[in-house]
Amino acid sequence: MTMYIALNENNKLVNIEQVERGLACQCTCFECGEAVIARKGEIKEHHFAHASNKESCTINPESVLHKYAKEVILESMGLMLPALPDSDSEAAWWTFEKLLPEFSLGLIRPDLIGYFDGEPILIEIAVTHFIDAEKLKRIEAFKSKCIEIDLSPLLNSDIAIPSTEATQQILENLDNRRWIYPFPQKQSTGQQITSTSYKITTTLPVTSELQNTSPNWQDYKFKVKGMHLNVRHFASGMVSVNSAYNPEIIAMLKEWKREGIGSYNPKYKSWNYWLPFSEQVLQRLKELNE
Repeated sequence: MTMYIALNENNKLVNIEQVERGLACQCTCFECGEAVIARKGEIKEHHFAHASNKESCTINPESVLHKYAKEVILESMGLMLPALPDSDSEAAWWTFEKLLPEFSLGLIRPDLIGYFDGEPILIEIAVTHFIDAEKLKRIEAFKSKCIEIDLSPLLNSDIAIPSTEATQQILENLDNRRWIYPFPQKQSTGQQITSTSYKITTTLPVTSELQNTSPNWQDYKFKVKGMHLNVRHFASGMVSVNSAYNPEIIAMLKEWKREGIGSYNPKYKSWNYWLPFSEQVLQRLKELNE
């Protein structure tokens, strides 16, 4: 993979087209960490090069996508999750109170751990390596909810990393994720996974012990038809609208849900909308604001 990708001064993935020319990009190599130059001339294809003029590193696209997925989820502090197996729940956006990357839990080390209502949710990001039977046994022994996100189709697509399209696939595509635990009472193979005798000696830190994670969203307050609306605009572009019950407003939000293929989260009583329609929702609320 040509060096089109580097890390900026905040250790975030950036594409060559997103940065300034030369050393002004303030970037380092994704693989070796050495300072790089953004070469953006008019003849050759734009790319990063080591400031020391050493040979370009070979960048692993799987590693790039894996890192980017973790970045996106950490910045958004949530993602869309399918309905829990054997429950009355529905697919919905889960906003986490806290998120921890790469925290070891005894014999397992999930990519991310999100806290939802104080409960840990294990998040595994699969690009080329998926949860095998051995790891599944360890997850079952730990008895915490676990979701696996399959990004292999994104790896083989023409979607750029990073990009808005990639972010949507990571955060919102319900077709590329499944619950690993809890699993349905009846497995697709017709068999149940038996319990194991693994003993987990490392416990998850309680929420109060976690370090603060700066949220990446913007909150708005609007007054529409005499009612106050709390609106959260996430980094992914998603807009979440909370409102006290009012027939006119509920009818309006419901109509927007149908128009933009949004969703309603009964737990938080929120109406959720995604790009590109979410930008229309935000603009409409600004125009309706009294």
